[in-house]
Amino acid sequence: MDKIKRFWLASGSIILLNVIGYLTLKGDALLYFSDLLPIICSFIAILGLVQLLKSFKEFDLTKAVWLLILVGLVFNFLAEGTYSFFEIVLKKDMNNLFPSPADYFWFSAYIFFFFSLFLMLSSYIRTGLPLGKIRSYFMLVIVLACIIIVIINFLLVPIIEDTETSVLTKIASIFYPVADILIASLAVILMYISNQFDNKLISMPWKVMAFGFICFTISDLIYSYLSWIDKYGSGNFIDIGWNLGYLLLGVSGLYQLKLMKSIQ
Repeated sequence: MDKIKRFWLASGSIILLNVIGYLTLKGDALLYFSDLLPIICSFIAILGLVQLLKSFKEFDLTKAVWLLILVGLVFNFLAEGTYSFFEIVLKKDMNNLFPSPADYFWFSAYIFFFFSLFLMLSSYIRTGLPLGKIRSYFMLVIVLACIIIVIINFLLVPIIEDTETSVLTKIASIFYPVADILIASLAVILMYISNQFDNKLISMPWKVMAFGFICFTISDLIYSYLSWIDKYGSGNFIDIGWNLGYLLLGVSGLYQLKLMKSIQ
């Protein structure tokens, strides 16, 4: 069994364990479980990308892109650890602390994710490779426009108009959905462009990564709403989206490693 199959098997087992834990655990056990599992998942993702980066023989554009993604994951790992420390050790109510010190690590992670995807996309455009049909981009714009309209009307506008919410909390609540949609869109575009190649292995890293960022986006959107109405708590099933997102980013690195070995 190769590394990718083992990673998929381990990821499936972790997500299954996640579901079982949320269905059966209560109280402090659920709190510890829900806080520590994202740390484990983000660390596993880091290991996947470290294996990839170790295989590069020289520092080129591709390595720079994946290095930026790795740095973003490291910031996520630090965010998950900080969040757990405040909630488990310091016994803080993280809903009342939002945005917490952990959020600033998450904010930083988005910066590195954005530049990594933007750098890769701009590289594809400069090389003159086929970018696909204009109709596909037009459909993507329509879908994004519909999603943005729904988010603005049902999430952002109520948060902005809420007089009891502080300005800093409003900014943090708005940042997550906007950043998520931007990064997920870039990942989907990369997935579409790379899918133009005959060798489908070329598109696999970006397909898996795009689904990972989509998982982040869905969970963040639901979290922003639940946090705003003070309904988010430990053991919420939206956590599975973040855990799965981490694992998908990790396996995307292994697909890139497999692609590089096949080319060599």
